[in-house]
Amino acid sequence: MRFRTGVTNVSLLHKIGRSLSALAKVCVIRLSLDKVHFIIPGHEGREGVQVWSSCQTTLFSGYRIESNNDNEIWLEVNLDALIRVLRSADTSAGISSEGNRNNATALSEAEVTLKLQKNGRQPVWQFEIRGKSLHGKDVEIKHDINVAILSSKRQGELLEPMCPPPDIHIVMPNLTELKNIVARLGHLADDVKISANHEGTLEMTVKSNHVDITTTWRNLELPSSTTDQDQSEHSPHDRMFSTSVSIKGLQKFLTSHLIGGTAIACLCENHCIIAYVYIGSMREAGGVLTFFVPAKIVE
Repeated sequence: MRFRTGVTNVSLLHKIGRSLSALAKVCVIRLSLDKVHFIIPGHEGREGVQVWSSCQTTLFSGYRIESNNDNEIWLEVNLDALIRVLRSADTSAGISSEGNRNNATALSEAEVTLKLQKNGRQPVWQFEIRGKSLHGKDVEIKHDINVAILSSKRQGELLEPMCPPPDIHIVMPNLTELKNIVARLGHLADDVKISANHEGTLEMTVKSNHVDITTTWRNLELPSSTTDQDQSEHSPHDRMFSTSVSIKGLQKFLTSHLIGGTAIACLCENHCIIAYVYIGSMREAGGVLTFFVPAKIVE
């Protein structure tokens, strides 16, 4: 079992790690010949939110993998440990909005190599980071992160959630804007009802003993979908499909605003919301993070 690669987009990998760390302490990473999958199953994700995602190996350079498991390696890594290492190599994490270095631990011009090694019997991800310190000196740092190699049995137990065909797909508003709005709604209620229709309208409604507030977006883009088109033939375009979810669960998903890509919400009425967050543009995406936010039955 062998794995070695250079990390060409440390900043993006760092942002992915930070997004996932809001959901769980550990993440399953499935390495294959052409993709890297990040998985947070149902028993790990806080508020029941799951992640099943894949990224192209274009995040890396000199990517080499070899194993007896169809050249795949499944491992489990502690996200806090991973983030600490990536932060030390992420140039953008050490630059303020004014262009000044504000994190003395972040190296500039960092080159990162990642290898699967062993420390005795303990498998580790070994990061070799070469760059320049705050004072311009050449620095080489090695970090070892303990990982767990998943058995074939454990791999087989990790199953993507079964969901009915979505009732509607809709491009979400800017995720940073949405995150700020949901944070304010969280002070008013525990749950939020998310509704959308085929006219491009999206609504978020919170209700309690004291408030009844609806935030509305109009003229949002609707991605083409055969399933949606078939269903829309049998219902008016202004019909709202709705699902209530935990505000805390929605906030966990919205940490994906760090990635900054387009997001599509798929509503499976009264079952779940599936959200696809694209890494880059939808047409030229380097991958997609798929979040499953379960419905919450509200009396």
